[in-house]
Amino acid sequence: MLPQGARGPEVGPAPASFSPGGDPLPSQKFSRKYITRHKKSAQLWRRAARLTPGGVESNIRYFRPHPFLADYGDGGYIYDVDGNKILDFMMGFGALLLGHNNRDIALEVIKQLESGSMLGVTSELFIDYLAAVQKAMPSMRKMRLCNSGTEATMHAIRTARAYSGREKIAKAEGAYHGAHDYVLQSLDMDARMARNNGYKAVPYGRGIPKAVSDTVVIYPYNDIEGTAAILEENEDEVGALIVEPVLCGPGVIVPKGNYLKRLRQLTRKRRIVLIFDEVLTGFRLAYGGAQEYYNVRPDMTTFGKIAGGGFQLAGFGGESQIMETLEPGRGWRNATFHAGTYNGHPIGVAAGLKAVQILGEHPEYYDHVNRLGRQLFSGLQDLADDRRIPAWVEYVGSIGNVYFTTKDEIRNFRDTLSANTRRWWNWFIHCLGNNVLFGIPNTGERAFLSTEHTDEDVEWALEVADGAFAAIAKEAHRHRERAPAVQLQAASEQTALYGEAPHPSV
Repeated sequence: MLPQGARGPEVGPAPASFSPGGDPLPSQKFSRKYITRHKKSAQLWRRAARLTPGGVESNIRYFRPHPFLADYGDGGYIYDVDGNKILDFMMGFGALLLGHNNRDIALEVIKQLESGSMLGVTSELFIDYLAAVQKAMPSMRKMRLCNSGTEATMHAIRTARAYSGREKIAKAEGAYHGAHDYVLQSLDMDARMARNNGYKAVPYGRGIPKAVSDTVVIYPYNDIEGTAAILEENEDEVGALIVEPVLCGPGVIVPKGNYLKRLRQLTRKRRIVLIFDEVLTGFRLAYGGAQEYYNVRPDMTTFGKIAGGGFQLAGFGGESQIMETLEPGRGWRNATFHAGTYNGHPIGVAAGLKAVQILGEHPEYYDHVNRLGRQLFSGLQDLADDRRIPAWVEYVGSIGNVYFTTKDEIRNFRDTLSANTRRWWNWFIHCLGNNVLFGIPNTGERAFLSTEHTDEDVEWALEVADGAFAAIAKEAHRHRERAPAVQLQAASEQTALYGEAPHPSV
């Protein structure tokens, strides 16, 4: 308990998946069909809630009125415990570019199980995997493996600090880099906090020491002048700058105005290690990830999700001289530490190697998913425009998100604060009630396509989405709703209208 009169550290607001507050509950009218179709899920979820907080394995998986429970996945679909066949645009939080239950990957996993599920020593399989990843992303001269994106960014940041000899790191406001203390900073805030606090590290939730926040510098994504000014204020203190090449913490925000190239120039000039967090974009935008797609070479890279073929595998790597700070045998005073019982786990490595090989052998897969992405996300924009619903659909390749806002461009996290979250939830749950899962169930998330999706799937999804847009337009007319305000200065009115800001990614 804090001493009388003492105050805990300032923390960002808590969204629906973090506390009973946050994003608004979808209206009963929009939720009715979903609730009717998911009675067994509701029963099982209530049982789970007695055993684990929120009845889910991860805060991101909770949504209201309740999550649905899966039975199995196949191709581009999830089949739930109530017998519903759901068109899946969440795809394992983006990990399943090759779809659910890929047969080639499954066979490799079975083969490895027969050779040993846990060896505890290095194998040739591990070496083959590293070589395959390096072929796709040659900026990583040396690599290490771990088990999640959180571990990957944590170890990459520590390694960059060790190499640079500087303690502070810089991260973009709104960016999500996993669930460790150093990056759970300034993920979410309301308009009032954004206006009053400038760009400073705000811990996301309780339990994060202020001393940690003091080592994190926050910069505005897509604003190179603002980024440069903040780095100049912290001259000779920032050792690493980590960035999602496509800002996905608050949904999907693509780099504009050659931001990544200019960021590369800026960090090189200031001798700051540039880390691309490609856990989400790696092997998705292109075989070589966002660094290939945007033709920018970082000093370090983190990867995971698709790189694991749907299994628990992630990693980090970079230039040889940086990664050599991890060399064992130098003594703990002269090196940085990296270890883990399950690092390079044979099952995950076997799955990841097969996934990377498949993608390397089939460049046409990227043509397919990116074409479907254009068809789906431009189609959603057209439908919203036709219904005269203020919305902006931001996308790149096979990932995208719908923002219910009057803005005609989304450049950074603060632009997303104008989004009408209740309207998004009503749209999302209406679609899910009609068996289309439009991505991760939170307003500041995104939808993903896979190689298993088809033109017919996209056509069906657009038909369902149009029904949801029509219902929203009808509701808006009935209540004579005003279009969402976009000025940040109307903070109190915005909070009353829209609730809290979006929740970040996995």
